[in-house]
Amino acid sequence: MTYPKILKLLIVIIIALAYQNTNAQYTITGVVTDAKNGDPLPFATVGLKGINVGAQTNFEGIYVIKTKVLSDSIYVSTVNYKKRMKALDKKAFTQTIDFQLQGEAKSLDEVVVYSGENPAFKILRKLSENKAKNDRKRLNAFEYNSYSKMELDVDNLSEKFKERKVMKQIQGAIEKFEKLAGEDGKAVIPTFISETLSKYYFRESPSRKKEVILKNNIKGIGVKEGGFVSQLVGGNIFANYNFYDNYVPFLGKDIISPFGDNWKGTYKWFLSDTTNVDGHICYGMEFDPKNDKDLVFIGKAYIDTTSYALVQIDATVGKEANINFIDKIKISQELEQTAEGAWLPAKTRFLIDIAELTKNSAGMLLKMYISNKDFVVNQPKELSFYDLPIEVAENSKEPDPKFWLEARHESLSAQDILASKLIDTVRNVPIVKTYVEIAEIIASGYKRFNKFGVGPYITLFSANKIEGFRTRLGFKTNSDFSKEWILKGWAGFGTKDLVLKYGGEVDYIISRRHWTVAGIKHSYDLERIGLTPELIGDNKIFYAFTRWGAFSGAFYRRESEVFYKTEPTKGISFTGSLTTRGFDPLFEFQYRTRPDEGKNSPTIDNYNDTFFTVEARFAKNETFLMDGNERITLGSKRTPTVTLTYQHGMKVLNGDFRYDKFMAKVFQSFRIGTIGRSDYTLQAGYIPTALPAPLLFPHLGNETFFYNRAAFNTMHYFEFVSDKYVSLNYNHNFDGLLFNRIPAIRQLKWRLIASANVLLGSQRAENKELMQEAIPVINPRHTKGELQPRYSFSGLDPNKPYIEVGYGIDNIFKIFRIQAFHRLSYLDHLSPSGRNPRPFALKASVHFSF
Repeated sequence: MTYPKILKLLIVIIIALAYQNTNAQYTITGVVTDAKNGDPLPFATVGLKGINVGAQTNFEGIYVIKTKVLSDSIYVSTVNYKKRMKALDKKAFTQTIDFQLQGEAKSLDEVVVYSGENPAFKILRKLSENKAKNDRKRLNAFEYNSYSKMELDVDNLSEKFKERKVMKQIQGAIEKFEKLAGEDGKAVIPTFISETLSKYYFRESPSRKKEVILKNNIKGIGVKEGGFVSQLVGGNIFANYNFYDNYVPFLGKDIISPFGDNWKGTYKWFLSDTTNVDGHICYGMEFDPKNDKDLVFIGKAYIDTTSYALVQIDATVGKEANINFIDKIKISQELEQTAEGAWLPAKTRFLIDIAELTKNSAGMLLKMYISNKDFVVNQPKELSFYDLPIEVAENSKEPDPKFWLEARHESLSAQDILASKLIDTVRNVPIVKTYVEIAEIIASGYKRFNKFGVGPYITLFSANKIEGFRTRLGFKTNSDFSKEWILKGWAGFGTKDLVLKYGGEVDYIISRRHWTVAGIKHSYDLERIGLTPELIGDNKIFYAFTRWGAFSGAFYRRESEVFYKTEPTKGISFTGSLTTRGFDPLFEFQYRTRPDEGKNSPTIDNYNDTFFTVEARFAKNETFLMDGNERITLGSKRTPTVTLTYQHGMKVLNGDFRYDKFMAKVFQSFRIGTIGRSDYTLQAGYIPTALPAPLLFPHLGNETFFYNRAAFNTMHYFEFVSDKYVSLNYNHNFDGLLFNRIPAIRQLKWRLIASANVLLGSQRAENKELMQEAIPVINPRHTKGELQPRYSFSGLDPNKPYIEVGYGIDNIFKIFRIQAFHRLSYLDHLSPSGRNPRPFALKASVHFSF
């Protein structure tokens, strides 16, 4: 080839290469995640240094940049995280660069507007004006198919924690996760992972919701009761957040929404950018709390420029907020517009970062992802359809990997696949099994075996003057034994009275859908007057502590009962029972059988009581979970729970009295704006019949050092007895409203609490005459223990209420509550045993709350 031809060829090659480089397109992709927990970071800004080229991460934290011009480095920035930068390979046309960002406690700067107002305010007012057409509440009903994925991890593994025996046994797995976390990330060790396919239904008026768990695949350490866990992993019942509401409920807390009515008073706002989000041109709005100790978010949201609807939001609650044991709460949500104009959540991701309790312990991460599609709106079902809010299909268990490959809305990540394999290894480690069993005993009170549990441990031991040292042990069967039959039993014995106490119960579940149960039970036990289980209620800890000490007002009670309870429709339940009780006191006691004869009336020192009870309970929005054969209530939000009870005494089955009792009870918990949360219990009762004092209405006192929400905490046990009464117990928690604003103590996260208890009651003359002192009768049957002094059964002045007020501090060291109570009336009234009244009482309690 001649020289000119070679020269021409070189020129052609150079021109071709130059043309190729001119039209070359570089593609850069990657995933942006939180370095601490691996959670994807949506809405993060990714750009090339020095040139106007960039992109934004999507809901999964993925970004894609295509450009003809390449700089030497790429950066990522987003709210509340440190900005990161990495070098680019200029020779590579396609490259993948992932980022793990470190959190940063940074607040937005206050926006200074020299002329006019903050431009963000105009957009927020437009959003408020358009709520009625954009909020899902405008829909009569909606439904959709849902896929959810939940994972519980151990994180923040210190070097000392890694040296523990249990961690050394899974050291190889830890190294795999460290590698997968990335160069800047930290490893997390999964302990639970689940996938769920469900169908979610909602009806606006009356408000009803229902989630049907169609298929699930659950794998975890210590997971035994699949039915109960299956109800928790559906997601939509618990994580259907609506940021148009004034408050976003999370972990029992009310977090102030950035788009609620108080958006201007609670948050600082900054209009950051305008961008395209899934075809919608949106304003980018960054928000920051004015006081980070309040229950508030920090984050970024995108609002449609045409409809002023919320399209996407990424909101975080930091560890500065007044929430216990939590380093971070993060909620990300992407909404989709329906044909009717309203927006429904298409994707939701939330994360709870649980802090380490000690320096050398590990923390926990709870992560959940929910994807919704196939929206159907304004086609409500019949009301009866929503009776069971959470329903698990009989064939819901689906571990087949091939099924999930097609069923899940999005593919599993490499970390998800590795997590599933690791759980199989970890849950078979012996020391892990031991830890799981201990945790289960603490949580349930029972040591679980294959088909039954033994316990509860809280009543295993006690000591008092009557019984001496008492031990008690019981059992109950679980759903592995039978899904219809429930057997319970217990036995107790005291070293001083040497009397065997016992109890047994057989229940049959007739219907789970409408929760219908019938049963029979019998027991013989030592009780205290005014402190019986039916009066104390579900406060098992308080009941256990009342069985220690002097044990005044003791009596033996033999009880038999048959009952039937049903919930024919959601929120309304009925109970009917026939009960016989024997009252055999160990204190000086007698009542007149013919009080009109005065002191000449015959007296009796014990009695038998037979009565029929009908109870109706109304709890409009109450939701239950099924834990095997037991129902666990999640409470009734916003609306009161009303209980009406009628009791009729009969002279059958050895019953000594014919009487009527009427009782009513109302309980409600509600939010009072930014002031905090209150609850009240309003009760009333009326007995038109003359009866011995123990059969009237005893008012619950509290002589322990422990606070009891349902009791009068400055009142002695059985200090007052009424045949008609009305009472109000009111409690308010200010949620840090005061202490969050005091610089010296705001870091302690204390919460101011206040309460007031008022009782107005009376006792008719015929009831007082019935119990007037007659010639003492000491029954020779009382050989089980020494006879205690006579009780006085005082009534209240119908024109003088019993009043006590309380105030105190909650959340001391995150678990303690101390509250002082002042008794404002009946300051000269003696207790039933002759003790002086207590004008002041200091009570304490231990409880775990977020």
